Amino acid sequence: MAESRTDPTGDGPTNRAYNYRHFSPEYYDFRSFDGPEPGDEAPDFEAVTLEGETVEFSDFRGSWVVLETGSITCPITDSKVHVMDELQKQFEDVVFILLYTREAHPGEHYEAHDSLEAKLERARTFAAEYDVERTVLVDDHEGTAHGKYGGMPNSVHIVNPDGVVVMRGDWNNVRTVTEVLENRDENRIYERDIYRGRPVFFTQKKGATRVLAGAGPRAVWDFIKNAPTLALMHLKKEFRSKQSEK
Repeated sequence: MAESRTDPTGDGPTNRAYNYRHFSPEYYDFRSFDGPEPGDEAPDFEAVTLEGETVEFSDFRGSWVVLETGSITCPITDSKVHVMDELQKQFEDVVFILLYTREAHPGEHYEAHDSLEAKLERARTFAAEYDVERTVLVDDHEGTAHGKYGGMPNSVHIVNPDGVVVMRGDWNNVRTVTEVLENRDENRIYERDIYRGRPVFFTQKKGATRVLAGAGPRAVWDFIKNAPTLALMHLKKEFRSKQSEK
């Protein structure tokens, strides 16, 4: 994920393809979703806590785990922070983890990460600004753990105590997460959830406009410029999913 490539914005070559400066849909493949399938063993990874302690995902084996990805510049993450913290209070025996990723919509105020230290500091800013009550983990600068779990901006995986992925969502559908946790005794393997990730307006802290504006004018412009392509990609993905269900 760290190979050199040409920046799709025309700004010239970059050696940091993972930590892009300009959002573009080409960084996300909506036709497929890499990562573990439901029923697969959850990939292990190393990360650090906000306090700088090194942990491994396998350290949480023996508990149910909800692993969500997100960043301070992701409007979908913004709409889920409060409700996910509330869900953690409802299921106190479940480990809720937010894996901090690259910036979904980097801008002048929240630039792309240029080091692990910068990424860790951004994650601390995110946790403080949103009063995050869950465990926040940060993987390496090139997003190795993020890549292992599909690389999407706000995905979710639910892992049982045996370390098996029982459900994965391209986007965090809180209703599905709640359903899975309420029926843990069945220990079912759920189908992949391709929920589009529309913001949950009554739970969001800032709202999509303020999240993008907070990142900076570049983030706003990159989103507006790519919005038609992004919408079409979502529609095609939903159409393919419905066709496969027939």
